[in-house]
Amino acid sequence: MLTDNHVRQVVDEIDGIATRMLGRGLKDTVLLTTPPTAEELLSDAPDVLQVAAFATSVALHQLLCRHGAEITLLVGHSLGEISALVAGEALTVAEGTEVLCHRILALREHDTSGGRMLALSCGRDRAEQILALLRDGDAVVAVDNGPKQTTVSGTPDALTRIEAIAAAIGVQGTPLLAPHPFHNPLLQEARADFARRIAGVRARDLRTPVYSPILGRYYRAGEELGPLLASHFVTPVHFGDSVRRLSDAGARIWVELGAGRTLTNLARSIDSSTLALVPLAGRTSSVSEVAAFLRPAAAPAPPAVHTAAPLSVGAPVAGPAHVPVPDVIPVSAPSPAAPAAAVPDREEIATRIRQLYARILEYPEEVFEDAAELEADLGVDSVKQTEMFAQVAEAFGLGMRPDGFRVADYPTFGAVVDFVHRSAPPVPSPAPAPAPAPVSAPPVTPAQVTPAQAPVDAPAPAAAVPDREEIATRIRQLYARILEYPEEVFEDAAELEADLGVDSVKQTEMFAQVAEAFGLGMRPDGFRVADYPTFGAVVGFVCAALDGAEVAVR
Repeated sequence: MLTDNHVRQVVDEIDGIATRMLGRGLKDTVLLTTPPTAEELLSDAPDVLQVAAFATSVALHQLLCRHGAEITLLVGHSLGEISALVAGEALTVAEGTEVLCHRILALREHDTSGGRMLALSCGRDRAEQILALLRDGDAVVAVDNGPKQTTVSGTPDALTRIEAIAAAIGVQGTPLLAPHPFHNPLLQEARADFARRIAGVRARDLRTPVYSPILGRYYRAGEELGPLLASHFVTPVHFGDSVRRLSDAGARIWVELGAGRTLTNLARSIDSSTLALVPLAGRTSSVSEVAAFLRPAAAPAPPAVHTAAPLSVGAPVAGPAHVPVPDVIPVSAPSPAAPAAAVPDREEIATRIRQLYARILEYPEEVFEDAAELEADLGVDSVKQTEMFAQVAEAFGLGMRPDGFRVADYPTFGAVVDFVHRSAPPVPSPAPAPAPAPVSAPPVTPAQVTPAQAPVDAPAPAAAVPDREEIATRIRQLYARILEYPEEVFEDAAELEADLGVDSVKQTEMFAQVAEAFGLGMRPDGFRVADYPTFGAVVGFVCAALDGAEVAVR
């Protein structure tokens, strides 16, 4: 990101304030020829670790917006609420950095507990059962991240005992890169000092709404932020409940404004229909690609469309001879040139797509008007739109989509119809039946007619289904070409997202190309790319589909 001039200016501003207030900044600690690892920062410069996380989120958000991304809601997670307030313009970059530094200084002065944080691979109820086995109250549930993860914070001794108890009952404990026991009453003195330090800081008018999983509500323009942000020190984070609430309200695409994929993975564990975008963690979705995906579609740049050439028409073929042959043989007159291939008219295309979409979504056909916004009006998220577009491509024989194609460029039903109308290959009109002409011919005996001249229709042999290894090889070559990865990484057990960094949008596009390559036709009702997370699962799906077996859909 630092190659962008604006990002460098933002980082310089944050670095200057941090250096002035904390005595250390990013340039002399993080932005080195050989930068330290997060673990090294936690050990040697824990304060700068927090500044680096803040700077990454703020700079990434600004970079996405400068590339045209439209983000409609911001959600902070603990420290991330300060970054979210800056991104939402409730605070300027300078104000947010100063608030962060005051937070660090309050903790530096008042937290003598030596406490840390531990993530447990279980839900809140089970975590509370583990905590109940301790005699003291030095550890509490700090973050409820949903059914698969709960974070506790406390003193080193308490966390050591919790980790041992968890291991004994099969719950994994993972120490976090947190320099303090956040969201714990142990930080009460630091809370009071932090509130005093930032007294009078108020939220500006927010350009983008900011939701707080700690407060359980949206931030409001004009409200004093000091008491609210200070309360974070001692108040738990309800991230799981927040994801559920926002998903119920229509949130479908979550973008990780940080260096990893932790939060988007948590969001997907809570709502499997979530589309997760990780511009800094995945190898297949760069910042510019994610921004393009999130760009408003009011005036999309039309992708280059390569219209298929008309089908060529072969030479006329005489009808078969008959045995025995009479004196006058009906032979075909020369066939006239076949009529020019015709593209279906727009109304016919619209009707077919309307029927297809109505069947897939179980909607009445009447809702699919040209102006209907597929997501805003009909609630069809981007992943589902990609799957539906693939079925349209199969139905109309569009072949491989043009370079630069993006489903987001076709947000309305009418835009989809127009794309197909421009791209659909012409369909040859049937040639008129040749008129027989009586032609004199010498008598022909049956012996003079060879079997080749009097063919007998025979059933064509059934096409052999490729074996699994052949299918795997073809998909491996296709995926390697699309992602520019070595073929060796595509083993059966390879998780496409977790191991190879292929996000769900890219997986959907790749699955569509696999379907086209193998001529799979319409995918079964209930099909979800998320049900095929490994390379082997994709191969298995194709094998079953080619074999005519019913494909299981979870």
